[in-house]
Amino acid sequence: MQAEKALVKKIQNLLKKAGIACAPEECWMMPLTEGGSDRTFYRIKTGRASVVVMASASPRYDIHSYIDVGTFLFQHGIGVPQIITSDEDEHIVLLEDLGDDSLYALVTRAATDGEKTGYYRKVLAGLAEMQVRTAADLSACSYLRGRSFGYEAFRWETDYFTECFLKRFCGFDIDNDEELDREFHLLADDLSHEPRYFMHRDFQSQNIYFKDGAVRYIDFQTATRGLLQYDAVSLLKDAYIVLQDGQREELLDFYLDLLTGVWGLALEREAFARIFHLTGLQRNMQALGAFAYLTMEKGKIAFSAHIPNALSYLKAALQQMQEFPLLSGLVEKAGKIIYTKIVSTKS
Repeated sequence: MQAEKALVKKIQNLLKKAGIACAPEECWMMPLTEGGSDRTFYRIKTGRASVVVMASASPRYDIHSYIDVGTFLFQHGIGVPQIITSDEDEHIVLLEDLGDDSLYALVTRAATDGEKTGYYRKVLAGLAEMQVRTAADLSACSYLRGRSFGYEAFRWETDYFTECFLKRFCGFDIDNDEELDREFHLLADDLSHEPRYFMHRDFQSQNIYFKDGAVRYIDFQTATRGLLQYDAVSLLKDAYIVLQDGQREELLDFYLDLLTGVWGLALEREAFARIFHLTGLQRNMQALGAFAYLTMEKGKIAFSAHIPNALSYLKAALQQMQEFPLLSGLVEKAGKIIYTKIVSTKS
């Protein structure tokens, strides 16, 4: 209760700094949906304004990175919430309110497949713009200047998957398995040679919004330089919303046409698609590690509901590849465990 009162006081001071009057009797503060991070979000409504406050309990979730990346994208005309003001010492930021129309919400209530596809086309057009328009200027952002998603980052993600999902969640004993390490090395080595652009790093349906018909993005504070396909696969092989295979391939073609036709990138279609599906392995392993960690270590058990979808993506992709026999076997075994632990309990 004391901590909550202290936070309210900090928020009132921030609103005052922004010139927004908020007397206690006319100020309405509502917690927003909890995500995977330890940051908290509140919608503040007064008689004349609606804004969002992002608060972090500790400097671990660096407010500076959010402000730095958000300002960089905003200055380049990319659809991120305007940063109204902030107090970095208190780890709070006052933001434009984007409303409640996330891509997840819109697609979930869409009446037709055509309506869903229309949303995704707008998002992919925005993604291509964000990636390519900022490419030549990434060093202007101090946070992005020294960051790059290469071999070490890919190996961190597969280690995270191994530790949190395979070992802790599934209970597999796979210590010192040189063959699995070799497969992960081959995957990371292959992906690390791709050209690098702006990479959001968590470009999924709950981090994308529509406001006044325009596409907007949140949760970009861990952005980096990375390959084009990582954000695209985060969207099109999203564990929160599963697209039909044909729909996904159509949207991937649309995205590639944008990159080549609108933005002038010299990309070979077959090679691009190959890297897209390899990146799908990487991204879905990262997602499985995160879902397992949030479920077991943070007690956010709602995330376990998304494990079957992420595992299904992984299994389907591996069935089309011959390079990862040990990983394929482990995923097959994991599927049986997940069915027992999650799927069958819902039946």
